[in-house]
Amino acid sequence: MSEGESKFGFKDMEKALETLKLLESHDMQYRKLTVRGLLGRAKRVLTMTKAEEKLKNINDAIGVFEKWLDENGGGASNKNTKTDGDDKVETVPGLGFKDKAAAEATLSILAERDPDYQRLAVKGLIGSSKRVLSGTKNEDKINAIKEGVQVLEDFLEKFEAENRIKDNRAYLPLAVVSKLPEPQDELASEFLAAYGGPKAKGNYKHLRTMFPKDDEATSWDIVRNRQLAKLLEKIKSEEAKLFDPESGAPTDLHLQLIHWAYSPQPDKLKQYVEKLAKKTPEKRKQGSSSSSNESSGSSKGSDEEDVPKKKKKTEE
Repeated sequence: MSEGESKFGFKDMEKALETLKLLESHDMQYRKLTVRGLLGRAKRVLTMTKAEEKLKNINDAIGVFEKWLDENGGGASNKNTKTDGDDKVETVPGLGFKDKAAAEATLSILAERDPDYQRLAVKGLIGSSKRVLSGTKNEDKINAIKEGVQVLEDFLEKFEAENRIKDNRAYLPLAVVSKLPEPQDELASEFLAAYGGPKAKGNYKHLRTMFPKDDEATSWDIVRNRQLAKLLEKIKSEEAKLFDPESGAPTDLHLQLIHWAYSPQPDKLKQYVEKLAKKTPEKRKQGSSSSSNESSGSSKGSDEEDVPKKKKKTEE
């Protein structure tokens, strides 16, 4: 069934919102699978579309679907994302578009957070504003919302023009980080404890509403981005290597990045971790075999020592 024939679709924001409304009668897993499928198709259609108006409409629909997935724990932008319906991610408080002041406050709250989340949140707010505007008759309220939306649209335009998404620092899965030496830095240790703790359970999105014990004003995602910025600047200024040329192990500075769940070369790091995991059982096997031989040799020596004694006793 083609997109045009289906009751679900992505041709524009209105169709996307209608789709989400129609999906409400289905179970959560089906809703997530359907939205992900539509999202994938919409992105493929974008690559074949040149008409600016159509591109804008499909992008608006994509923003609606991405926001919905993000809010319902089913986002696909990071491999470490949880898809379990029970893993409900809290929304960052204070985001809005009711007027210019609310929009500016929103951008302030989003500052220093992950660029992919900034874009997703702003696109979602713009989408929500259109739904609110369609049901609003008060002219003052309409004008106020339009002023707020304009602030958000200006931000988004600048965001795309400057390609800020390139500064996004995707999170490493805990399964990778946990295979490497633990951090000496207390703040990094606390971060990893939060990332893998009972609330986040490895889902980085929870870190947006979680805080260090000594700072209830700055969420972990912002703390992480600040720490990464310092380390990356140091690596750049020192022209430091990320991997030891002989062992292939991550260098000390690289390891510090990893303790904040980030690596500029995640694929190479994962290969090293996999190689490390394969070596460990081999070493244990070799160690076990060696111990067995030593034990056998030791027992044999003891028996041989007893033999002459017995013979000597017999001779006497």
